[in-house]
Amino acid sequence: MSWTNYHGHCKFCDGHGQIEEYIQQAIKNNMKAIGISCHAPVPFDCFWTMKPDDVDDYLQQIQELKLKYQSNIHVYTSLEIDYIPGITGPDHPILSDINLDYKIGSIHFVDKFKNGTPWPIDGSFDEFTKGLDEIYNGDIKTVVQRFFQLNREMINTQSFDIIGHFDKIKMHNVTKPLFDENADWYLREVNDTLDCIASRNIIVEINTKSYERNGLLFPGVELFPKLLEKEISVTINSDAHYPDKLEIGYEYVAGELRKAGFKTLKEFVNGNWTDVEFNKYGLLW
Repeated sequence: MSWTNYHGHCKFCDGHGQIEEYIQQAIKNNMKAIGISCHAPVPFDCFWTMKPDDVDDYLQQIQELKLKYQSNIHVYTSLEIDYIPGITGPDHPILSDINLDYKIGSIHFVDKFKNGTPWPIDGSFDEFTKGLDEIYNGDIKTVVQRFFQLNREMINTQSFDIIGHFDKIKMHNVTKPLFDENADWYLREVNDTLDCIASRNIIVEINTKSYERNGLLFPGVELFPKLLEKEISVTINSDAHYPDKLEIGYEYVAGELRKAGFKTLKEFVNGNWTDVEFNKYGLLW
């Protein structure tokens, strides 16, 4: 038995470690596949996304390492691509010539500050509250609704395989409760977004990046039954920013998915997303 990870970041963006270090760690972990998915470039200054001039080097390194380690592990080429209306997205022409095995579509930015700078909603708590106050006059409900609206807009207008941390807007509730995740309006936003995901057969990642630090999952276990009910496919990703974080929380998540009734995860096999059985200890290849 073994795991996979299709969402991770290296030194080409805000990750820590070279691509090869992630691959070597995955081999140590007996993983069958690893996807390298740095943050795609954006057409404005952003310290945590890949620089446009580095894309060719990024692709070349992955290709060389695919060949180097082909007898040990499957290495896949991907990008986590931000959807920002009118600026960028998984189908943006600037990315059309990049040959990827699969795409991850994510929302990290919600509208703009007064100076025109896009507002990243998953940075520090201070940056979040600054945008909340400056752009939305403290109206957290409208921010959350806009976040989910952007997710649905991305799903309906863009082509990609995996949706990244689709409920990440809740992350700052750990620092200070900003809204009620059990409120009817919030649950409606989540449900409408899940219906949208189901209609397009997009894979939902169970993102474990924050599990070790504060117990957060995106989405949380409370949504696992709803995902199953709507026949939405899932995969487990750690969104690793360090090589030793490739399997954070996997055993716990797999156990909770099994309790919810899931029997398979979506895995990338021979160029296709395939249902593979699993238990709490790994995939049953």
